[in-house]
Amino acid sequence: MLLEVKSLFKSYKQVQAVSDVSFTLDRGDVLSIIGPSGSGKSTLLKLIANLESSSSGDILILGESIQGLEKKRKQFLYQKMGFIFQDFALFDHMTVKENLELAPRLVYKKDKNELSNETDRLLKLVGLLDKKDSYPITLSGGQKQRIAIARALATQPEILLFDEPTSALDVKSIDDLVEIILKLKADNIGILIVTHDLRFAKMVSSRLLFMKNSSIIFSENIQNIDNLDGIFDDFLK
Repeated sequence: MLLEVKSLFKSYKQVQAVSDVSFTLDRGDVLSIIGPSGSGKSTLLKLIANLESSSSGDILILGESIQGLEKKRKQFLYQKMGFIFQDFALFDHMTVKENLELAPRLVYKKDKNELSNETDRLLKLVGLLDKKDSYPITLSGGQKQRIAIARALATQPEILLFDEPTSALDVKSIDDLVEIILKLKADNIGILIVTHDLRFAKMVSSRLLFMKNSSIIFSENIQNIDNLDGIFDDFLK
């Protein structure tokens, strides 16, 4: 199992942001978490990504609990996880090539030739090899999204987390994103997506979780859901 979340809670003073959330993510799974604004989706993703600390519960990466781990081992496990932020979080003062090569150079100490070859491979994967020497400010939203995915893949993660990946994209860019995610799924990467976009979720997901009032109220494999739009409408009420 790539990722297991067990009875996760997160409170802010008197506010319960995440309440008793549990689920698993395996290789080749695409799990989408859907729900209304304020339901706890993004907070849950931040907890999993170690961007915030939980109040209680546990997270297991590659079958290993992160609770009480020594710093080096915890860092090693989190290197198996890539995060694609909603605003892409690219460094504007760096070229696309420099953005992709920064983490592998610092974390894995890869040599220049190896980095260059891997950068070209990843940019071909997302269809943007011609943008290698461009700066993020010159790219469209869809192009920035694809570069952010390539950068996340540069550290060879086994798990990818997406926070609202379609929020700034047009329909064509969303379709491009769907194609990339399906390729990653075929490569046995486990993918966890927080999204408000039901059309997108239906196109990529193997399983859906619906969150409301900080909890998961519905979990089902996509092939078992006949009337997805109607179910989603009911949960938003």
